[in-house]
Amino acid sequence: MSAPVYIGNDQGYYGTKVVSRANGKFYKMFIRNMVVPNRVGEITYNNDPHNIMYREHEGDREWFCGKLAIEQSGDDELFDSHKRRLFSPTWFREQEYLIMFRVSTGLMLHGTNEPIVAVALPTDSYIDYKDELKRRLIGKHSFEVKQGNLPWRRIEFEIKKDNLYVISQPMATLFHIALDRDGNLLNEDLFIQKVSINDLGFGTSDIETLHGETIIKRQSFTSRHAMLNVYQRLSKRLLEFTASVDPDQNGKEYPIWSLPRIVASGEISFKGKVHDVSNIVQECIKEVGEALVNEVWNRLEYGDDITYIILTGGASIPFKPFYRERFGDKLIFAEDYGIEAQFANGFGLCKFAQSKSKVLPSKDFLEAAATIQQEFTVPETANEPIVAKKEMKTTKK
Repeated sequence: MSAPVYIGNDQGYYGTKVVSRANGKFYKMFIRNMVVPNRVGEITYNNDPHNIMYREHEGDREWFCGKLAIEQSGDDELFDSHKRRLFSPTWFREQEYLIMFRVSTGLMLHGTNEPIVAVALPTDSYIDYKDELKRRLIGKHSFEVKQGNLPWRRIEFEIKKDNLYVISQPMATLFHIALDRDGNLLNEDLFIQKVSINDLGFGTSDIETLHGETIIKRQSFTSRHAMLNVYQRLSKRLLEFTASVDPDQNGKEYPIWSLPRIVASGEISFKGKVHDVSNIVQECIKEVGEALVNEVWNRLEYGDDITYIILTGGASIPFKPFYRERFGDKLIFAEDYGIEAQFANGFGLCKFAQSKSKVLPSKDFLEAAATIQQEFTVPETANEPIVAKKEMKTTKK
């Protein structure tokens, strides 16, 4: 019998983040969340495992996934896909969702064909659609994947009913912090006190408040206070900026899907000249960050009776300073627990799968073939209960 493989699959707006544990080791993988049909026919690429193609059988329609999909798709195709993902609570019904789930899970199997998988849904759609998502994913999955110049290879696995768990995205980060590497309860304090989990993504800012083990409030600021709003403001202001530096006053439009590179670099190239727009980027982040924190501050009634504010999600990094200024020592930043913020949900899902599974590991283990996953080390300090730090501060006073 092969060793059990635990997989946390967090399919988000911008990217699919997967964390797995096999034979005592953790692996992580990021794939840009984009799937488009192959309309260019036969292609040849260097042996880059990030260039991924998918099909169910030879002769069937082929699909580009991730990085390759971005490079091969048209602007209108990108816009349509992003729009459907962002504004639809039932994105999991789309064929693209299933393809991305299959590819990202299949590349993390490590020799097993019956993985133990945990997935998540946004706060505002979890209750309504968790059972439907389960029905969508349970069963046998058989398909072929091609990476780089390697030949097509068949991947087959089965998601059994007892091996699939669906939870809300913010709860995944709670388990990342509250459970140890083996899925055992570590920080019991988080299940006793009143805790607010703030999961900040590209298109959603989800807030869940717990008291004990009971979720007492779910709130979602979908498409109002999220990184998307930064990009919307930035797109408008870049149009104004380029018009102001163009002698003909013809500004350039920057679609939202093209902005991550500009946000990261703080630069744009316009009519052969490079311009520093970092101040414009920071202004947009500040405006949205302050509005988000004000909304959270009021919704949580100033956080007076909340012990911890857990901040997580891929968009939590730019907004962290505004949370720190408002909530001070109550803030727990997921990235401080040994893994990047964007992988916190995936890691929590993986730990949750371990905690719920009754399967005992065996010593048999098969290495995955062509893979883009990375083994990573979880620091021992990530296992320290946060309650200990809280008690030390109280004692000094």
